[in-house]
Amino acid sequence: MVIPAACIVGLLIMGDSFLYSALPLTAPSLGLSLAQVSWLLSANRWIRLVSNSLAAHRLSRMPLRLLFSGAAGLGAVSTVMFTLPWSFAPLLAARIAWGLAWSVFRQSAYAAVWMQPASKHGRLLGLWWGLVRLGSGLGVLLGGWLLDQRGFATAMGGLSILALLGALASPALSWPPPQAAEPTRPSQALSELAAAAWSCLRSPPRRSLLLLGAGSRLIMTLLIALTSLYLQDRLDASALGLGVIAGFVLALHWTSQIAAGPLMGALSDRVGRTRALAALVLALAVALALSGWVRGSASLFGMGAVMLLFSGLRVVIEAAASDAARAEAEPHLFMGVFTTADDWAAAMGPILGLSWFRIDLIPPFFTGCALLLLALGFNYRRSLRGAGLIGRPRRQP
Repeated sequence: MVIPAACIVGLLIMGDSFLYSALPLTAPSLGLSLAQVSWLLSANRWIRLVSNSLAAHRLSRMPLRLLFSGAAGLGAVSTVMFTLPWSFAPLLAARIAWGLAWSVFRQSAYAAVWMQPASKHGRLLGLWWGLVRLGSGLGVLLGGWLLDQRGFATAMGGLSILALLGALASPALSWPPPQAAEPTRPSQALSELAAAAWSCLRSPPRRSLLLLGAGSRLIMTLLIALTSLYLQDRLDASALGLGVIAGFVLALHWTSQIAAGPLMGALSDRVGRTRALAALVLALAVALALSGWVRGSASLFGMGAVMLLFSGLRVVIEAAASDAARAEAEPHLFMGVFTTADDWAAAMGPILGLSWFRIDLIPPFFTGCALLLLALGFNYRRSLRGAGLIGRPRRQP
């Protein structure tokens, strides 16, 4: 179940991922400002602040086959919308539609993984994200090549065909039946999520995990939004084409998850989430700080290293969140809280990145992001130590 569902989402996400490299570069020719681009790249995250709770609520009460197939159709339509010369408002609606679909895709991933033994969760989550982000990587590479050769509309047209194939294949999947539950209203779902959020905030380990997840997501989406403009300033892209180069760097982040995802998930299963997180946070902070100060080919290698390390870090954070969810009476509610915090941070990334953008501020900005990441990682480790979950025998309740 994990593999075929991830492959379908991988086809659907190609267009979404391509927009992060293409829209900042093609904004003038599309009649869009950078501010409008920032909202297009974040609108799908803003809507998920609401849709995540509704998806978590419906997950245990409706047939997953119906939810997943509907989301696949909606995701395909949102990609097709970008092949036509719409104004800002219809494109914004398309991005909101993609956000609604993604809420279902993400909750479906956890539902598929939870069907398997707990000892395999890290590996399976890594496999899921690896296959999905393989689609992201192929999307930015194929889209970047088509963008340089034929333009934005042709690039989105090619990716739309693949998205439609994924939507057509989605009804063939077989999902587990929904859990028996009392019928509830959407307002009750929101109140349940609010209660779960309050419970998480009162627990230092849960609170610090939410902060680490949201903080790392904020930094990552900031970097993704700025990658094309960063490379445009620091490289001579005339020989190959900036679309391909930017696509290659972003593809490193996404396609590496097909290998790094299962590998880091399995490694964290073996050595522990905390040790894996500490090593990745330290290495990523160093690479990020150095990337802000280099130019030329060194900036290409530095940004590539940052993207690779972020792939591993996010897999381990997702696995830690899955562990925390399984310890709860209602795991889907904790994941609703986690994904909502994650999406709030992701929604802020493009807006913060593109609204202030000045190339001369890149060095101190990258250094600040590195320091923030270190602080969040240290805070998470300290909260676990304070709760007796690492460093000494676990206290009995």
